[in-house]
Amino acid sequence: MKGSEMMFEKIMVAIDGSAHSMKAVDASIELAKKGNGQVDIIYVTPVLAHYMRDSAQMIVALGKKLTEEANSIMEEATNKFKDSGVEYITTIKTGDAADVIIREAEEKGTQVIVMGSRGLGAISRFVIGSVSTKVLTHAPCSVFIIR
Repeated sequence: MKGSEMMFEKIMVAIDGSAHSMKAVDASIELAKKGNGQVDIIYVTPVLAHYMRDSAQMIVALGKKLTEEANSIMEEATNKFKDSGVEYITTIKTGDAADVIIREAEEKGTQVIVMGSRGLGAISRFVIGSVSTKVLTHAPCSVFIIR
């Protein structure tokens, strides 16, 4: 493929609010421009029942906070598309991030997934790129990992 560029029409970019994922948004815009593609921006919130078993009120309150956070991060990502001329759609789902990304890519016929190499938080340093590694290993399409 020397000298030729890959063109993708169906691009998915997975975001979590980290600097790496916002760089992935920028990369997805550039890929879309080259191939006249559309970008599906996906954000996945965790399933709270796995983390909190004691208080229904705490789960409701945390769920509300996670929804607000998801909307804020999605807004940050979509702002990058302004004046780019690139079409995009947004998807917010709940579940295991890697599993949801892989399933959505399969269902939507995604040609390439773009994502950051690491997510947010101290735990992500320990589980270095666990979501990106799982997606890279099991995705039904090409995966671009952005540092």
